Amino acid sequence: MRKVSIVIPCYNAGEYLDEAVQSALSQTYPDVEVVIVDDGSPDPTTRQLLDQAAWPRTRIIRQANAGPAAARNRAVQEATGTYILPLDADDTIEPEYVAKAVEVLDARPEVGVVYCKATKFGAEQGPWLLPDYALRELVIDNVIFVTALFRKEDWLAVGGYNERLRHGVEDYEFWVKIVHLGREVVQLDEYLFNYRIQHKSRTTSFQEGRANVVATYAEIFRTNKDFYAKHAEFMFEHRFGLYDELSYWRGRYGYLDGVLNRHPRLLSIARMFGRTLRRIGAMRGKAD
Repeated sequence: MRKVSIVIPCYNAGEYLDEAVQSALSQTYPDVEVVIVDDGSPDPTTRQLLDQAAWPRTRIIRQANAGPAAARNRAVQEATGTYILPLDADDTIEPEYVAKAVEVLDARPEVGVVYCKATKFGAEQGPWLLPDYALRELVIDNVIFVTALFRKEDWLAVGGYNERLRHGVEDYEFWVKIVHLGREVVQLDEYLFNYRIQHKSRTTSFQEGRANVVATYAEIFRTNKDFYAKHAEFMFEHRFGLYDELSYWRGRYGYLDGVLNRHPRLLSIARMFGRTLRRIGAMRGKAD
C-alpha cells in the first residue's frame, strides 16, 4: 500500500483550516499523512490554532511568507508519501476521494493526474461546472483544480510548482508540465471535492488585475513553449472560433454600435453596466 500525503498550504486560514484537516484525516484510505505549511501567517487566530494543534498523523511546518507555490513545494518536499494530494486550507474532500483516486494510479502507470467532480459551497453553492478534461481544453486554459492526486516522482521530474507565479494559476502550469511528460489525466465521475467560494479571495484579486493576468499567462507560455508549440492547432482553432463568434454577434447586433455612437450618453451607461457585470463575475471567484 502506497502512502498518500495530503499537503495543505496555509496563510491566514485559521477560520477554515480545522475543517480541511478533519476531511483529510477522515479518508477511508488507511495510509494517509497530512503536511501543513504555514506560509508566514500574521493572523493571531491562525497562529494560535497551529500552536495548539493536536491532529494525528499531521506535521506542521512554518516558513517565511513566500507564496502558495513555494508553500506547496515545501509541503511536497517534506512529504513521505508516494502519492500527493494538494488541498487548500479552506476546502474539503469527501471520505472516499483518496481511495478511489489511488485505485486509478495503482492500476494505470500511464496516468499522472486523477481528479473528480467538484461541489461549490460557502458564498455560492451547487456543482462547479468546469469543462470535462481534454487536452484541447488544457491548452486553452485550466480545467483541473489543484486538489488532484499525482505522483511525487512526477513532481520531482518537472521541478515542482513555479514559484515565480505569485499571483495565481500556478496549478495550471503544473498540470501542463505533468501532461507534457506524457502522462494521462483521469476524472472520476463523482463529486468528491468541495470548493469554498468566498466574496473576496486571491483568485478574484488576480482576475481584477489585467496586467497581472497577462504577465502570469505570458510567464506560463514562455516557460512551456514546447508544450504550446506541440499543440498550437488547438490554440488557433480556439482563436479563430472566437473570431467567428464575434462576427456572428456583430452581424446580429452591430446596429447597436451605431446607435450608441450617435448617443454618447447611452454609450456611457452601457460601459458602466459592463463594468458592473465584470465586478459581479469577479466576485464569484475564489483563492487557490
